[in-house]
Amino acid sequence: MKKRQPEYPSRKTKTKETREIIHALRTQQVDAIVGRRHVMLVRLKHVQENLQTSRDQLRALAAYLLSVRENERAVIARELHDEFGQALTNLHLGLSWLSRKLTPEQQQLQEKIGSLSATTTSLIQSVKNIASELRPGVLDELGLVKTLKSEASKFEGHTGIRCGFRTNAVKTHFDRAVAVAIFRIVQAALTNIARHAQASRAFIALMKRKDALILTVMDNGKGIPRKRIHSHDSLGITGMRERTLALGGTFTFKGSRTNGTKLTVRIPLSRGAIQMIRPELTRD
Repeated sequence: MKKRQPEYPSRKTKTKETREIIHALRTQQVDAIVGRRHVMLVRLKHVQENLQTSRDQLRALAAYLLSVRENERAVIARELHDEFGQALTNLHLGLSWLSRKLTPEQQQLQEKIGSLSATTTSLIQSVKNIASELRPGVLDELGLVKTLKSEASKFEGHTGIRCGFRTNAVKTHFDRAVAVAIFRIVQAALTNIARHAQASRAFIALMKRKDALILTVMDNGKGIPRKRIHSHDSLGITGMRERTLALGGTFTFKGSRTNGTKLTVRIPLSRGAIQMIRPELTRD
């Protein structure tokens, strides 16, 4: 009897099986890659959420620290004014009393008391200036608009840099925290201009728009390099930015050699103004 030959699959069948195996392998590879990518995306999203949470927490901490610092400044200013200032005033009055008790023959002693009295007067003025810097009491007395106008005049007098001021919010009543923040931002901006800008003119504007307060401080100086605007060493700019963000506002700072520097702060009107009585435009 003739021996039967084993049956072998045809070439077509073998090719089909091979394709199926390759397809299965490729499918497994694709699934593995997609799975890995999905895991990576989930992890990346989780990291981004954690990063945003950390940023929000740091922002809240910065706002809290600014508030604490302002409160501490107020306490120190009050103690300087009430304790140290009063003691110096009493000393000045005592020296004046002694001066009146001296006879014309005690000329040398009279000159010494006069010198001490002048020094005491100078110290009293220094204490007032320091207390004013620590806590801008003029904000309570004059309001934000008049305080900024006065600050522009003082800046021009101290530096010789012409400084204009413009606003349409003369009759706007500002929240105390917002007023202090805007005042501190203007102070820091003017300090930067005086120290670094080499400018001949500066300008401050506080304008009420439909839904926001816009603060602008600009100069015609030499500008500022872009890398310095975002540098961690630029503490003045960082402080201005943090004060703005603490109020839910936006902060931009631009500088160029031909156009000087321009700072713009935009604060939502709901945070910046309590009541608008009657907008008027004032310009110096």
